[in-house]
Amino acid sequence: MSKKKEHDKSAAGTDSRGSHHMAFTSDNYRWMLIGLGVIILGFILMAGKTDDLFDNGEIFRGGDVSFSTKMKVTVAPIVVLLGFCVEVYAILKSPKETDEPS
Repeated sequence: MSKKKEHDKSAAGTDSRGSHHMAFTSDNYRWMLIGLGVIILGFILMAGKTDDLFDNGEIFRGGDVSFSTKMKVTVAPIVVLLGFCVEVYAILKSPKETDEPS
């Protein structure tokens, strides 16, 4: 078989023996679901009433900052970013090489 045909088969998801392999394993999908859950948690933390964020001018002049304001402005965006980092890890994670019997 020519090198071009072998390259075409490997690019199509087959190895030299003609068996197919998937790009993602169940471990990748598990990490993707974890990342999606973390992103959803971050958006849930951002949800809710934001009146205390804009109506109270003291917040921005060194006054008392409520717990919900800290959660919406600081913690929730960080949680969302962590979720996206988990998603990137899930996509880039390569499967473990196992020795297949011949």
